[in-house]
Amino acid sequence: MFTRRNFLTTAGLLTGAGLFGGAALTGRRSRAADGDPRRVVIFLEGNGIRPACVRDPLTLETLQGYADKPIESNRDYGHDDPVLVPAAPLSEARSLGALAGVDDDISLVERACLVLGLSATYVGGGHSTDHGALSASRAAGGPAGPTIETVLSAIPEVRGNTPFDAIRIGVGAATTPLNYASCAFDAGKPAPVLLSPAASFASLFGSVASGQAGEEFETRKQLLEFALEDVSRELKTFSGSKRGRAKLETYEASLLTMLARNDQIVGMKGALQAVKPLGPGESDPDPYASDDPLEQLRLQSDIATASLLAGLTNVAVITFGAGAYYWSLQYPSLVDLYPGQQVLGGHDLRHGESPEFHEVLHEVTSRGVAEMARMARTLAAHPEQGGTMLDNTLLLYMSDNGEQHHSNAEEWAMLLLGGNNMGFKTDGRSVTYPKSGHENNRQTSNLFNSLLHGAGVPTDDFGHNDPDTRIAEGPLAEVWG
Repeated sequence: MFTRRNFLTTAGLLTGAGLFGGAALTGRRSRAADGDPRRVVIFLEGNGIRPACVRDPLTLETLQGYADKPIESNRDYGHDDPVLVPAAPLSEARSLGALAGVDDDISLVERACLVLGLSATYVGGGHSTDHGALSASRAAGGPAGPTIETVLSAIPEVRGNTPFDAIRIGVGAATTPLNYASCAFDAGKPAPVLLSPAASFASLFGSVASGQAGEEFETRKQLLEFALEDVSRELKTFSGSKRGRAKLETYEASLLTMLARNDQIVGMKGALQAVKPLGPGESDPDPYASDDPLEQLRLQSDIATASLLAGLTNVAVITFGAGAYYWSLQYPSLVDLYPGQQVLGGHDLRHGESPEFHEVLHEVTSRGVAEMARMARTLAAHPEQGGTMLDNTLLLYMSDNGEQHHSNAEEWAMLLLGGNNMGFKTDGRSVTYPKSGHENNRQTSNLFNSLLHGAGVPTDDFGHNDPDTRIAEGPLAEVWG
């Protein structure tokens, strides 16, 4: 039961406040792309993506031709300039099969771009770089700056009139509903990722839901009103310090913002009802009752997709075991792939060095990519200004630490879909940059600069709390422009 007393300590308030907020971005502005909407969605897989599972046969053959030897890792790369393979058969890669057109599914191969060779050794590697992955800055003891989704969501052309600047939801091995290890509002200010699909649904679609989700939405609104009354009453008689008054005024402003957002959401009833995903308790068996992380990922992806369709937000992060030890997941639905058909703990699985262990991890990446592909196809089926929603949305799949369990952060394989109207060269190509340590190597920060250029703010120096760690400024010419 919600009361005024527990309002400040329940996940209900944390959910309402934690999904939103961001830092202001200053910098140069670019022209709007004829007023087309701009959206960015990031799928963040935890504890590494093995490049071998996303490298298609033609790209591998081409790279081995330059190296004149087999390619086991980026350290075997032998090229001095970016290697571009147009019309790469991306769906033939072990974990990119979901890009293929099968039955009624459109092919996404021609809407994709595979990026290999990017490094970020300065963020640390290891099990996870935590906030470092999305901030392109070393996160020792906490975030060193805002993560990329926070910066993107502050751009007017991206934010538009959406109620939420960004949503951060996902899946993780945790006993608490919030992950504070992957996203950040600013330096020293981590942003929570909501790990409960039921809570995500209630927060985003509770206004048009029946049952508990609908009741929670109404209860939160009442408690926000109660809290606003309390803080306004306190301010009228407050005689304390200027600092104390400033805190109360900030709290009052936050409550007013959340109430205004609630009103805006209520006014979007028709749009929300038209795309509302399946909610808790609406089917038997209830997928929301499942503890299978792959089922939970599917639910969170559906909720994020519906949020984009309804106009609730234009920026989303969907984590998949990202941050700290949230990656230590078990996958019971993949039991047939585990060595000896025995499900192992996430850490033990990743310490297995045989191909059998790697096959499970490759399938995990395949399932994550499949969710991004499912979202992309849904967006491609919705016409809007400039073509379809996919034309105006850049989807990015990446890891939070690089190339493997104990990563050196030397290679961050990334897959891009859509975003053609934003300038992204998602036309079926693969691009592989020279190996880490080479003067022509490029970094994850350059990819994030590309996102910012595509979003309308041509920023060339995102990330790098230590400027000496930057190899080159600017976007990636082979990926955006």
